[in-house]
Amino acid sequence: MGIFENLQWFIDKYGVLGVFIVSLIANSVPYSTTPYLLFIVIYAGIVKDPMLHILISISGGVGAAFGKLIVYYFGYGIRHVLPENIKKNMEVFVELFKRSTFIAVLIFAASPLPDDIVYVPLGATKYDVKKYFIALVSGKIIITGIAVYFGSAFTGLLSETAQYPEYITFPILILISLYIMYLVAKIDWVVVANEFSKKGFIGGVKYLVRTTIEYTLKLLSGIIGFFIRKIR
Repeated sequence: MGIFENLQWFIDKYGVLGVFIVSLIANSVPYSTTPYLLFIVIYAGIVKDPMLHILISISGGVGAAFGKLIVYYFGYGIRHVLPENIKKNMEVFVELFKRSTFIAVLIFAASPLPDDIVYVPLGATKYDVKKYFIALVSGKIIITGIAVYFGSAFTGLLSETAQYPEYITFPILILISLYIMYLVAKIDWVVVANEFSKKGFIGGVKYLVRTTIEYTLKLLSGIIGFFIRKIR
């Protein structure tokens, strides 16, 4: 059984506690790309109790925050031997968010942005760990809550309105989640941050939309090319 199957099995078996542990593990490895929110989306689509949705959001958010606390101390521990790429990210972060670090941590935690480019340098610069953790918990609960809502609402929309069975709705959820993760992995978020800084909000959004379309077309081209080669 692979790591993804193990994580999904763990959540299915232990419920809210499993969500906490999987979120902690997935967020505790610096620069890890484990798609833990995908498992939460799927699990939330299965669970129908609104109270459980709230508990999943909280437990997933708190677990993710504790995981990122480990990342913070990783940065703290290697502050004297930071490689050049992390130093570059730290310089970008300091320049962009020097007046609002707490808000920056909150925004990165509450979005699918690759947040370790911020958190490792914060540990290296000994940012106030209490403020860091409060911002983390708040942001991670927000993004986990969005994942829960997405899973429950989208599954409900297809299964109740369109009367599609679960063996159709869940693959669609997975494909959408994989597409989002593809974009997150491909887009250079440091460049995006610089665009927002230099050209303002509108300019930054235009660049992000343009880049998203570019990578989406590349993805579609790759998929079409794959099937053409198979047919031949």
